[in-house]
Amino acid sequence: MKLYEELEKQLKNEPNFVSDNGELKKWVVINKAQNFDGELIALLLDNSELKDKFFVDVKGTLVFNQNLFVQFLEQKNYLND
Repeated sequence: MKLYEELEKQLKNEPNFVSDNGELKKWVVINKAQNFDGELIALLLDNSELKDKFFVDVKGTLVFNQNLFVQFLEQKNYLND
């Protein structure tokens, strides 16, 4: 789960995505992703591994693969339960 660990580390740079006990607020992140939040997208773009995974290059423009990102987080939630 190296990619998830990298994602979690990157997202924890934003205090609004972290609970008081230091856990990632996945439901907040998913909501932000569903609304194409600029702050979230900027965090993802700042990490080359995450950028390669969750963005598609279309004629020189990076497009956020929202469905893949949300599925990735939801799958991780399911595996933890």
